[in-house]
Amino acid sequence: MQFKVPQDVLRDDKIVAFLTLRQLIICTLGGSITYAMYTSLAKQYFVEVWLLPVLLSAFITMAFAFIRFHDIPFEKIVLLFIEYNFKPRKRYWQKFQGDVALSVLAPIKKSTAIKKAPKEDAQTRRKRLEEVSRVVDSHNEKIAQNTQK
Repeated sequence: MQFKVPQDVLRDDKIVAFLTLRQLIICTLGGSITYAMYTSLAKQYFVEVWLLPVLLSAFITMAFAFIRFHDIPFEKIVLLFIEYNFKPRKRYWQKFQGDVALSVLAPIKKSTAIKKAPKEDAQTRRKRLEEVSRVVDSHNEKIAQNTQK
């Protein structure tokens, strides 16, 4: 019997035509804001006044919904750009200043020192070996008795 195995499980599902749920929500919210801007401005002003804010709002909506650069969504690109502009570009090293950055994903370093077991003399090892063999023999006798019954 053959089964279909999905090939690209990380791809978002298409809800309406070619739109994913995320794109549909962004287009709905951005479109409603753009339409509200158009209706409020078109009643009072000429085309030269309301056209620029309406087109800008529509462009921003389409950018957030559809633009992906190197498989990174546009909103993440905007946030990375803001972070890049507000963080200092130069770092100065100062001895013993600042906290050590620890990451949850960093591997735990194992100790390289091997703990050695204390040395046993021959007599204690012989006693332990005799005790283990006595336990195994008694267990084998019990099994033999149970199988005979």
